[in-house]
Amino acid sequence: MHITCPHCLHKAHITSSNDLNDEKTISDLYCICLNPDCAGRFVMQLAFQRWLAPPAISIVQLAANLLNTLSKAEREALLQGLPPG
Repeated sequence: MHITCPHCLHKAHITSSNDLNDEKTISDLYCICLNPDCAGRFVMQLAFQRWLAPPAISIVQLAANLLNTLSKAEREALLQGLPPG
């Protein structure tokens, strides 16, 4: 991951992090600027925002959950390519 110093806009190094929630979707990143003329230390926040494409395992799990809600006859009809009914 590339971090930029907000003061001088040079590269910065993450020295440590601190998760702010149990889901580990929000973290504080403790950073130091690699520009020797700046050497600023700062904290940036990293947060998960949204999925652009869900992980494949989620899609498979979703399909399995949906199939489990169908009756045996509906599942058989689905596998044969027929509308359930």
